[in-house]
Amino acid sequence: MSIFPRRHLLKLYQQFAGRKILARFDELDRTQWLGREALLSLQREKLRRLVSYAYRYVPYYHRVFDEAGFNPEDLRKNLDSFRKIPVVTKRYMRDHTEEFLTTDPTLREHLHTHTTSGSTGEPFTFWEDTNYRDYVTAGILRHLTWCGWKLGEPHAYLWGQHMERSVLERTRTSLMDFVLNRFVTNAYVLSEESLAALAARIRSYHPKLLFGYATALDVFARFVQERGIDDLQLAAVYSAGEVLYPQMRERIEAALKCQVFDRYGTLEIGGIACECEAHTGLHLSVENCYVEIMNDGELAGPGESGEMVVTNLNNYGFPFIRYRLADRITLSDWHTCPCGRQSPMLAKVDGRTVDVFKTSDGRSVWGDLEGTIFQVQGIKQSQVIQRALDLVVVRIVRDGDFEPVSLTRIERIVKKMMGDATRVQFEFPDVIEPLRSGKYRYAYSELCESPSVQERKS
Repeated sequence: MSIFPRRHLLKLYQQFAGRKILARFDELDRTQWLGREALLSLQREKLRRLVSYAYRYVPYYHRVFDEAGFNPEDLRKNLDSFRKIPVVTKRYMRDHTEEFLTTDPTLREHLHTHTTSGSTGEPFTFWEDTNYRDYVTAGILRHLTWCGWKLGEPHAYLWGQHMERSVLERTRTSLMDFVLNRFVTNAYVLSEESLAALAARIRSYHPKLLFGYATALDVFARFVQERGIDDLQLAAVYSAGEVLYPQMRERIEAALKCQVFDRYGTLEIGGIACECEAHTGLHLSVENCYVEIMNDGELAGPGESGEMVVTNLNNYGFPFIRYRLADRITLSDWHTCPCGRQSPMLAKVDGRTVDVFKTSDGRSVWGDLEGTIFQVQGIKQSQVIQRALDLVVVRIVRDGDFEPVSLTRIERIVKKMMGDATRVQFEFPDVIEPLRSGKYRYAYSELCESPSVQERKS
């Protein structure tokens, strides 16, 4: 099927699902070529509209703006006034969820929920409106075009899939996969069979690119090298979800014989930045988010590392305004990129790192167990540790809503992924301390010699 019928299929899907993915994709495809001032002007106007809405309809922001002496109209004259608004954390938003939900009834009744953990190991349920969902999907599609892929061409994902999805969820996902001409291999089960099946499907399906978690892609690259596979014709690989270390990039590029594009984003914010074909850094998606890189309370300059504070410009149903991410970022000192895009750029992302777990029957499993699969209520903080091939320890800091029956579900899911012979032990500390760097390791294996293992041992 050519790419043009696929576009028509996407139009039909949008009518059925009430989405506007194509319109957002076409918009982002156009705005990426705007000049620097035009891009930043567009960003400032979207930021002003968002904070104006939040002041009117979102209880937390109405209260905090007044307390800080911030008026949304101040942004027309002075963007620096935005920093009057205090930074908000995931923990605070999780503990005061209702304060961040819009009170606008016409929008509130159409919100969807999502649960994430991220690098802190703190489960967090948030809401997203349809406009946000459309921009997230369109943003991914735009980034994929940077390797030469065209909308409608086949592509593949090595990505996490819930182990216990409802029939409705599976149906929706399958429909979207068909419409977008993609297939997905579950990154949670990286067995010899699944990796061989992925290689075989790449041969038969001819996807132009493979999109996946850095560690899962690295496992696949090792498999390809060890088996002497040299007939996988990919134009590009996109790495997302975790830190892409230089040795990972080198191995993936050598094994799959194509360039790797690094992409940075989070579930609650969407795509934040991505490498282009020039590979000089990661272009910020300024149409979708407003990024501040803070260093000791001040904005970091080019080449300086700082903490990410981000505002999503599209989610009005549950706004994230000056939201603190637990990631260190380095701003690029590039003023222009050879690709021609003039958006500001990131030089380096020291985001979350996830280990690959090994099973007693020789399989590999991506270690993001808690963040995407458990989704259990009543957990303030958690950590998943592999201590032996047949032993996984789940550490849980409980709150008053935690139900002991949830332990049965967690154990069942771990066994589905790691094997029935896996022992699952639970620990219930009062708090899970960060590493010396200040980062939380929410999932790691004591058997894995990952780039961050020395920090855990020290």
